[in-house]
Amino acid sequence: MTIIRSGRFAHVDAKVLILSIGPMSRTVLREMNKTVKISKMENKQPVIVERSGHAVSRKHIDPDALKVLYRLYRHGFKGYLVGGAVRDILLGKSPKDFDVATDARPGQIKKLFANCFLIGRRFRLAHIRFRGGKIIEVATFRKEPDEAEEVETESPERNNTFGDPVSDAFRRDITINGLFYDISNFSIIDFVGGLSDIERERVCIIGDPHERYTEDPVRILRVLRHAARLNFSIEEKTASAVASHRHLLMQCSGARLFEELNKDLNSGFSSSVFQLFHKFCVMSCLLGKVGAYFEDTPGASEKLFELLGVADAAAVSGKKLSQDIIYTLLFWYWTEHVIASDTSREQDKVKLLGDAFLALDMTIVIPKSLKAGIIQTSCILDRMYAAMRTSRMRWSLKKRARYTDASIAFSIIEKSRILPAKDPFEEIFREKYPSAPGRYTRRRSRKKKRQA
Repeated sequence: MTIIRSGRFAHVDAKVLILSIGPMSRTVLREMNKTVKISKMENKQPVIVERSGHAVSRKHIDPDALKVLYRLYRHGFKGYLVGGAVRDILLGKSPKDFDVATDARPGQIKKLFANCFLIGRRFRLAHIRFRGGKIIEVATFRKEPDEAEEVETESPERNNTFGDPVSDAFRRDITINGLFYDISNFSIIDFVGGLSDIERERVCIIGDPHERYTEDPVRILRVLRHAARLNFSIEEKTASAVASHRHLLMQCSGARLFEELNKDLNSGFSSSVFQLFHKFCVMSCLLGKVGAYFEDTPGASEKLFELLGVADAAAVSGKKLSQDIIYTLLFWYWTEHVIASDTSREQDKVKLLGDAFLALDMTIVIPKSLKAGIIQTSCILDRMYAAMRTSRMRWSLKKRARYTDASIAFSIIEKSRILPAKDPFEEIFREKYPSAPGRYTRRRSRKKKRQA
């Protein structure tokens, strides 16, 4: 990897910078005369990796993303591929999303692209839509807003705190996501030490972790998520600050945390992510008493990780499980515990689990329909386990809407895999009780017509 020197700015370096980074030189030189808030940004010169020194090629970039980058460049704007796409290509992975950052304002972007739609109120983002539902997100460089700028005004445009590449890089969460690919000269620009952390295979938050976690506690989840997905270590200060700030997650929006959790459960790495959640005692901050149950009950978390591993394997193979099944697996050992601990057998199990959910004190807000699905599927699972103990199965349960989900979940719990059968539970049941009574339909007796 060929790297142009990185160190402190000095007038003697100016010529090197101009030759290395071309159109970016004016911006960088202007930064020499600014007072920057973040300590890491003070007197910081970017690491520039020329085209011959890195593995990022245009053939690895989505053609529509290239169209966006080139059109911005041709009209005199900076166009950078940013974030996870650069990171994944450097690691030999295929990026899922291709995000673009530019110095063009949202209104200017919209004029360049007829297929552009602006979203957001506080900060406007440009979504450029292509065939097949593909969206390339284009954002204007941002910076940390001053206190005077944080006051909302009637004009949404005034709420936008636009910046430059340096300030935009330092607003990002972790260093490995702060890399820029410059379409003008095909170089990689690193202001935050992301290249070094990729080589060291570690996740490091940008700036002081105490300040960054306090500003946005969801960054804790993102640090753990990327460490799990990439199998990277976590930088010491970044990791140690999680313990003293994880309680701040309970102050976050429950709907936002639900969205973040969905990303992890559908990523194909949910087992690894939850192992780190358990290691850093984050589960109880997200799932309340459910998380506390898995943290405090010996062996429960290991069983959960095994179930999530099956869901991950299904996601990787392209046979992703439904949201209802995944959440049923996530809550199953807790719901099983609640049902088993009920002393009154006459208690309505649906009501029992409903009351238990109300008392969970979960930070995450789960939609009512999903919660009802978890409860109903868990109750059918409980009946299936009773049938496995007694050889008596109430086959009328097949008529219930959640039976199929319960059948698939049962095979995952019992066999640690998804059986290819149409009804996995029935196949497992028949394997154990081949002579058990099957399904039958009760015939109604017909009354003889009275003879006149």
